[in-house]
Amino acid sequence: MKNKLGSINKRYSLIAALQAGAAYDYAILKSRRQFKHEASDKKAYEPGTLGLSMVSKEIQKEYGGIMNRAGRKLLAKTRREARPRFYNI
Repeated sequence: MKNKLGSINKRYSLIAALQAGAAYDYAILKSRRQFKHEASDKKAYEPGTLGLSMVSKEIQKEYGGIMNRAGRKLLAKTRREARPRFYNI
């Protein structure tokens, strides 16, 4: 097949088309990439700096120490009394 560029081989045309498609895909991939987030300016949390919450203070006052929910539920069940509810207001 002849044109103004001379004889064009179908094999080279296919290779050029595949490379063009790969280049297009690569350009799309690069244009849609997500960049890393910048480092935060906030000071890192140090455990124990917040102190007791209102709920934990009430639990400590009621039971004499910090107890988890399952322990409080089991204690109320063995004593056959209503379990007090603690709300953070």
